[in-house]
Amino acid sequence: MSQQGSSTQRKILLETGTNELEIITFYLEFVDPDSGKRSKNTFGINAAKVRELVALPADITEVINSPACVRGLFLLRNATIPLVDISDYFGYQVDHSPEFDRKCVVIVAELNGKAFGFISHGVDKVHRISWSQVSPPPAIIAANSSITGICLVGSQTIQMIDFEKIIAEIDPSMVMRTSRDDRQSSLIDDKYAKEVVIADDSRVILMQLSSTLKKAGFHVSAHPDGQDAWEYLEALRHAGELDKKVLAIISDLEMPRMDGHHFCLRVKQNPAYSRIPVLLFSSMINDSLKKKGIAVGADDQVTKPELDTLIERLEVSVARLNPDK
Repeated sequence: MSQQGSSTQRKILLETGTNELEIITFYLEFVDPDSGKRSKNTFGINAAKVRELVALPADITEVINSPACVRGLFLLRNATIPLVDISDYFGYQVDHSPEFDRKCVVIVAELNGKAFGFISHGVDKVHRISWSQVSPPPAIIAANSSITGICLVGSQTIQMIDFEKIIAEIDPSMVMRTSRDDRQSSLIDDKYAKEVVIADDSRVILMQLSSTLKKAGFHVSAHPDGQDAWEYLEALRHAGELDKKVLAIISDLEMPRMDGHHFCLRVKQNPAYSRIPVLLFSSMINDSLKKKGIAVGADDQVTKPELDTLIERLEVSVARLNPDK
């Protein structure tokens, strides 16, 4: 490799797998129905998901029989985009006066290859933080929560919203499912005795992915973030059971404590994992993030919710690293 090429590679690796992210913070204002007191909560979204910020559109087309939190559709640069009212989704009571609407900011985000607009009541700042600063939500609220993580920046508590859960509830095409039949599932079950280790911070996505992979015939070990999955793998390695138990790894990108890129980098840097493929499965797979995935050694990258594609490429990756399979 040339000196210039080596320098470029080092730069990519410095920018990738560092377990850092940029979050855009925004807030929602609401009124306590009992006391009438006005309050404000701060939330965060990964900047890599955000396409742009726009004012609340004047022309919104209502959609018949849509969920209550879907305000309608709006046109942005010849693209029709669903407009989701996050406050309504959370059940907040808010001021819907024209004056209040004028200060609203729509966060246009790309999720699972589709654009969605989310209404916020204002955007604050962009913060660069480490995923190690983001903690999973407390267990008491995690089961039914739409929050994937909580972080403290200065004196400000920021809640990371599970946008994938929201869109899965309002858009049936976002739900993961497999079209494989019982015969295909039996073939996979007979072929692979080892398990697929999966990591995803969205409880809904983790349950969907785990359930559908099991229906497809795979054995599964599910984990809520990269750190938890890494500790599980390392425990197997130290016990001498890694090669006997693990077939492959499927990881989301955005996760508290340890993100998918950093998780993948740690796996690929250890020779003990050389025959275990790592596939990144995320709603955020775009050209820029594909380059980062390549830089950390990912064996493949698939966009949610393309589960059948994921299964096909999982088998290809396993066969490539394990020719005897």
